[in-house]
Amino acid sequence: MQIVGIDLGTTHTVVAHADRAVRIFEVPQLVSAREVMPRQLLPSFLYAPLEGEIDEHFLLDDRWIAGEHARARASEVVGRSVSSAKSWLSYSGVDRRAAILPWRLAGDPAEDEGEEALPRISPVTASALILRHVEHAWNEAHPSAPLAKQEVVLTVPASFDAVARELTVEAARSIGLELRLLEEPQAAFYDLLRLAGDALLEELLGDDDEALVLVCDVGGGTTDLSLIRIRRNLDIDRVAVGRHLLLGGDNMDLALAHRCEQRLGRLEPRQFAALVAACRAAKERLLSDDPPDEVPMAVARSGSQLVGGTARTNLSRAEVLETIVEGFFPEIALDEVVFAARGGIVAFGLPYEREVGITRHLAAFLNKNRESGLPKALLLNGGVFRARAIVERIERVVARWTDGRVRRLALTDPDTSVALGACAYGLALRGRGRRIGGGAAKSFYLGLSADQALCVLPRGVEEGDNKSIDAHALALTVGRRVRFDLYASDVTDEPGAIVTLDERHERLAPLATTIDSYGEGEQRIGVVLEAELGAVGTLELACVAESGRRYRLAFDLREDRPAHESASATARYGKRLDEARGAIERIYGKKARRDVAVKEVKGLARELERILQKRDKWDATLARTLFDILFRHHRGRRVSADHERMFWMLAGYCLRPGVGHARDSERVAELFGLFEERLAHPGEVRSWAQFWIAWRRVAAGLDEKAQARLRDVVDPFLAPSERGLKKQKPFKNDALWEMLELAAGLERAPAARRGELGGWILERTWTERDARLWSALGKVGARLPVYGSAHHVVSARSVERWMDHLLREKWDAIPTAPRAAVAMCRLTGDRDRDLSERTREQVATRLQKIGVPEALILPVRELVPLDAADRADFYGDDLPLGLSLSPVAG
Repeated sequence: MQIVGIDLGTTHTVVAHADRAVRIFEVPQLVSAREVMPRQLLPSFLYAPLEGEIDEHFLLDDRWIAGEHARARASEVVGRSVSSAKSWLSYSGVDRRAAILPWRLAGDPAEDEGEEALPRISPVTASALILRHVEHAWNEAHPSAPLAKQEVVLTVPASFDAVARELTVEAARSIGLELRLLEEPQAAFYDLLRLAGDALLEELLGDDDEALVLVCDVGGGTTDLSLIRIRRNLDIDRVAVGRHLLLGGDNMDLALAHRCEQRLGRLEPRQFAALVAACRAAKERLLSDDPPDEVPMAVARSGSQLVGGTARTNLSRAEVLETIVEGFFPEIALDEVVFAARGGIVAFGLPYEREVGITRHLAAFLNKNRESGLPKALLLNGGVFRARAIVERIERVVARWTDGRVRRLALTDPDTSVALGACAYGLALRGRGRRIGGGAAKSFYLGLSADQALCVLPRGVEEGDNKSIDAHALALTVGRRVRFDLYASDVTDEPGAIVTLDERHERLAPLATTIDSYGEGEQRIGVVLEAELGAVGTLELACVAESGRRYRLAFDLREDRPAHESASATARYGKRLDEARGAIERIYGKKARRDVAVKEVKGLARELERILQKRDKWDATLARTLFDILFRHHRGRRVSADHERMFWMLAGYCLRPGVGHARDSERVAELFGLFEERLAHPGEVRSWAQFWIAWRRVAAGLDEKAQARLRDVVDPFLAPSERGLKKQKPFKNDALWEMLELAAGLERAPAARRGELGGWILERTWTERDARLWSALGKVGARLPVYGSAHHVVSARSVERWMDHLLREKWDAIPTAPRAAVAMCRLTGDRDRDLSERTREQVATRLQKIGVPEALILPVRELVPLDAADRADFYGDDLPLGLSLSPVAG
């Protein structure tokens, strides 16, 4: 079995393999429409050829090609290629399993006239297709040793969060590969060890007890920073990792394209994409060792294939040096780090890092880890460091920070070192080389009581290391639903240590589950714990009974799921919670509900407030606990119209916004199971209003299929009669307005349907003056989703038309106009989403004239993230205490 190292890069994919010697596997790929040649680098580009352009034998999934020719065609035929899939995998603002690439908002013009419609693929699928190309190439070259049977090591940025790592593994597994993950800066260091060995380590140590190496890995899409410590006994540890920076060669290409565009005039998104591709090629030539003085640039004007319709300019070496060396690697002092407050380059849907000064990020990283000391050596990796001017600049800056003591360590080839180092790591796992330690950044604990916890994994444990905890008599409850509380801390404790919980212990997402009793009912059994840190951000626990039966638990450690809890509701509210449970069960429980007076049913919400506290003070834990009690008796809602109305009011309020807390996905799915039943008392208008309000409140927890189903039901009530839908009007106005609010807030409904809804709303504004219409339209046309994926945003072209109508209105008569305008004109930096500068400036000027605060105007002119007020305005409610809402993390 060979070790195969794969560097699945943003710009290139590189494959190395090792049995005894480590070497690059040259990947055969199309270099023209008919010619296949092996290359060390496989460009991480996918291109969908036109019919008859490429022999079908070369197609992946009957549609795509990967590699050198795919990259060349990407710059020639815009709109039929996928690039930067790795960057998309790390972007939580979109559903990464959804078919969103090539990036283009629905409702915009598709391919040029005469071209076939191009299906889209997800970032996960795009990554899988590149790996499939590698697999096919490997298997052809090694028919008796297929890739799936080899020991595969795949590299990822050290700063990749657990979701991005998991999706990378998912892409590999979809084509039958099982693998290990390795951080890319570590892989580069492993390659250095492979070449230089212990002699280099001893040389770096000199007379010191330890030495730090700063690894700066700047790839096509990410900048990855790590500190690696070498000790006197030649032990090696990774001691610090920088935050995820979507900053690399792609940003440099964009900066150059923006510079050229200033001379060419504003370009449409597809033209700008062609300019970016041209700048990428020009950059590589102008930063090479023997560069020309300038490179000609040409971009075809929209709709023209004629030479006369081509926009032309030149890009000089001096411009490239100024833009990239001065812009991305400025000379600064170590203690003078000032980040750009706003701005930055965002394009084609990806939110690139606002501060592009890589040396500023380096300085901030070293300052944050100042207790570890300053580095004695600098290891530069990534394709941008092929440019001598960049290497000299960053070397000079870091030398200034360390009083000239830093030494630059040289890799043979910054393009291939990560793949080669992945093989060296595989050999180290076999005992043929030194391993880099570091492991888990925190210790993990399992809660035993409100103030005590058991350490199950210590800080620094390596992925795959198994810890057995048998020093204590532990009992596991099986046969009923139970909850396991998990904590993390920077403190290092031994496995099995029982600690007192304090401010040093961070509460993580708990696990609530029912452990199978195998038909023996509820019972407590003695177990021994086995714990292991998984490769994709999970803590794996096995509870091993005396019989040998294993009960497995997997805790999700992903940081982008805000699910922290305060102390449990039972612990905090004690007898008051029992009283609240009794109040709910008196109304909805099987035995008592038919004997309850109407006044008690109507007053249930007030009664819960009397027992507990005012509703706006209910934290997430209490709200979800009350929902669980209520839902357990959901059949009781049918007793009367009052029962039904109160049920939907409390269910929606307690489960809002449908995400952000442990088990919310299960709760929302259970609640949605009641949707098709509608109301048992359909003649009650107020109950319908609460029904639609409840679904609006929990909408963020509904997937695309569920939201589409909601639209199927409400659309006939909202559509203009001439649309041909069967017009239904059984409700009075209040319920209809709640249906409209619900529909406007369904951010996962397909973009085309959201655009259609916006058209219906706009049509109503011609005859109705209700300000709520513009509020709803602002939600439908918002440029920045509150919880949904960016690919569901309505096209800018449609929203431009809506804004044209709003700008003709008198805003002093429409109180919702300012917020609606800001939502629809908010700057994202993505050309596919942003409205024209002219429209945005008109809106900003209008807002100033009517005296709107500058803080509300600013998002129209600058990149400003959504805040709590924006989210509360969207939902019409404050979020429950203890919850925050982030973009989709699919």
